[in-house]
Amino acid sequence: MKLRDTETKLQDKYEGLRIYTVVPGTVQTPIKVTYQPRKGKSSDGRTQEIYSFGRFENTRDIVQPAGRQAQQVGHVARMVEREMVFQELLENKKKIWWKDANKHTLFTLYRDMPYHAITGIVKACRDSFELIHIKKLLDAVNIRYFEFRDTQEDLYEDVVTALATEPVTPFAVAGILDYLPLWTGQ
Repeated sequence: MKLRDTETKLQDKYEGLRIYTVVPGTVQTPIKVTYQPRKGKSSDGRTQEIYSFGRFENTRDIVQPAGRQAQQVGHVARMVEREMVFQELLENKKKIWWKDANKHTLFTLYRDMPYHAITGIVKACRDSFELIHIKKLLDAVNIRYFEFRDTQEDLYEDVVTALATEPVTPFAVAGILDYLPLWTGQ
């Protein structure tokens, strides 16, 4: 009976939240990043920065087939789940003394953590440049996100192939992700 109370409490904690994942159909590597500090300061006193992104002569366009895109989504979703488990452990650390914790204690704590189903929405973007634009918009409104970087040397070298937000309300990403089409796997 007690476990059911915990599950209800956790469901309330994440009710109405979504994890948004964005995956590009094509990735570019390498990407040229140019940085220029702006003269003057923003309203909050920080130096404004201008980043621009472009191509080198050797920048390649790599089309990600549907199956590979699905894997990239899976990788970044697991990164979000891992962080959520870590946060649950931190919230429940008062249940155990960390210095006295053994494998059994940690396993029991992990095992007793209820699973919380959070709606996931996968969006498609065109390419790495649009993904960078989305990251800048998320940064501007302080929405935390996770990036999966594929480092397969024979294909990508080192490129962001998907990102996923922490659990957020649909309102939080309005104007940022709502214009993107749902990913269809085609």
